[in-house]
Amino acid sequence: MNKLGKAILRERLGLPFRTKLEWYRWGRPLGFAVLVGVCTGLSAVLFTWALESFQKFVLGNVLGYQMPPQPTRDPAAPFIAPRGGWLVVFIPALGGLVCGLIIRFFEPEAEGHGTDAMIKAFHRLAGKIPVKVPLAKAVTSLLVIGTGGSAGREGPITQIGAGVGSAVAQLFKLGDWDRRILMLAGAAGGLGAVFRAPFGGAMFAVEVLYSGTAIEFSALGPAFVASVVAYTVFAGVFGQSVMFYLPRTPDPVTGLNPCVFHGAHELPFYFALALLCVGVSFLFSEGFYTIQDRVFRKLPVPWWARPAIGGLGVGLLVLAGFPHVMAGGYGWMQKAILASPDLPFRLACTLVLMKILATCLTVASGGSGGLFAPSLFVGAMTGAAFGWGCQALFPHVAPPVPACVLVGMGGVLAATFKVPLAALIMVSELTGSHDLLVPMMLVGAVEMTVLPGRISLCREQVPSFVESPAHLGDFVIDVLKEMRVEEVCPLDRKPVVIREDMPLPEILHIVAETQQHAFPVVDREKRLVGVISLHDLRTVLAGDGAGNLVRAIDLAVPVRPVTPRDDLHTVLQVLAESHLEEVPIVAPNDHGEVIGLIRREVILRAYDRRVAGLQAGLIPRSGTSA
Repeated sequence: MNKLGKAILRERLGLPFRTKLEWYRWGRPLGFAVLVGVCTGLSAVLFTWALESFQKFVLGNVLGYQMPPQPTRDPAAPFIAPRGGWLVVFIPALGGLVCGLIIRFFEPEAEGHGTDAMIKAFHRLAGKIPVKVPLAKAVTSLLVIGTGGSAGREGPITQIGAGVGSAVAQLFKLGDWDRRILMLAGAAGGLGAVFRAPFGGAMFAVEVLYSGTAIEFSALGPAFVASVVAYTVFAGVFGQSVMFYLPRTPDPVTGLNPCVFHGAHELPFYFALALLCVGVSFLFSEGFYTIQDRVFRKLPVPWWARPAIGGLGVGLLVLAGFPHVMAGGYGWMQKAILASPDLPFRLACTLVLMKILATCLTVASGGSGGLFAPSLFVGAMTGAAFGWGCQALFPHVAPPVPACVLVGMGGVLAATFKVPLAALIMVSELTGSHDLLVPMMLVGAVEMTVLPGRISLCREQVPSFVESPAHLGDFVIDVLKEMRVEEVCPLDRKPVVIREDMPLPEILHIVAETQQHAFPVVDREKRLVGVISLHDLRTVLAGDGAGNLVRAIDLAVPVRPVTPRDDLHTVLQVLAESHLEEVPIVAPNDHGEVIGLIRREVILRAYDRRVAGLQAGLIPRSGTSA
């Protein structure tokens, strides 16, 4: 745009042209996030409708299984166990077999739970997800969950949404970083829509990438926008009701609201619940990958047949009297929240183990489905068992069972996915209540302190920005900007300098007696006027030779000097601009006297030492990226 065009634009907008550019830079990703939100919302509508229809046909019409309604306020809401005898075993196995064949012959990336695949795409694949991946993920997840596999729809829709965001970025030929951001926006939109939790969905997408305390704040704005838009599209079709209803009847013993934090006397109970959630989360995470690595991957059968074996195992659990483990189990979570007598202490304890086993059989075998809903289910049953136990022992001071269920849901979710903030926000949105934020904050803090970061259901998570290939360049720059010239380069020994009127023979004599690679040229006031490099001297010697006629000023190349207070990133920029191996360091006073030289190798060695210290924990990290 020429000057006249810029002037017209300024006049029409009433704003400086630079401000308009800033608007474009920040508004552009948000505009794309709106498009991603619309596409993800429509994808979530289609996927949810297809899954519910398929589930109704297979589990309802074929097997006669009527799951508890959700949401409902009736703790005694009826349910009907599956019928059909061995058909209960055959159908999940058939769903797993067809899923395995699709993964084998169409798209291997559709295997497993989608959240880990999304994390891997962000860190290691520059946000690139082939278009056929979300399509394959949708079909395989429909087959596994719709036939009764123990998995949730949130993991698949997370990967589907991420695929939509990646496809939009590739369609408009955006760069790697923009593609990563839109991929996260799509994941946030998918999760926020199907869970009717736009805030929690956005926080989950930016928090689940890391097993430590890092959060991808740069993606938060687009994730918020995409999640809100996708939720709006989804709610326009399926309504805005919450996922779970809370009980409204006061506790019969204490007369208090069953889903409210009642004071400090409850904190010891929630602390004990946090430790219990840590143990259950450890069992879930370690058990999942133990069964995956040491059982299914060592079976002497084709790997595409392994999901069928997992489905067979789930069917046997159902046949043994545990239909609760089929699909997501949202109706059973609703019963736990309402403290239903259908879920007493002993059954709740048993279902914790049965759901973990069923989920491992379904997903660790290579089937397609999410681990999000199973984590909530396990947390709900853990909280229910803990709540019933405490009510039996301390009926007048223990927190009510519904409160323990909700805190348990958030606790196991936070621990297994390493998302303490997203977990407490999402549980609050799922129920439409924020009255238990205090105990959920306590539980999340205890879990993140006690449970090691490597214990997680997401193997592709990295501890921090330092370990993420997506932030490698940012980390290098940040580390170099934190280091000063005076910290890495000794200034007690002055370099050899050359007067600007020195003839070539004298220059060559001086060069022969020193190990320097660059020679500062100074004037009569000892101020820097340029630098002579060994390369320049070789060029002169290759000519016809002019002897004393060539002076230092004729060979000197102007160069931007650095001062002791400059950071090493600036020094590297000067080295790149001047094509030198050494640049002069000048005193930060009016005289500008040359006081040293800094080489490229010095900077690289200092960087290696700093990174090694950071990774070993010997040097405290300052800033978000370092």
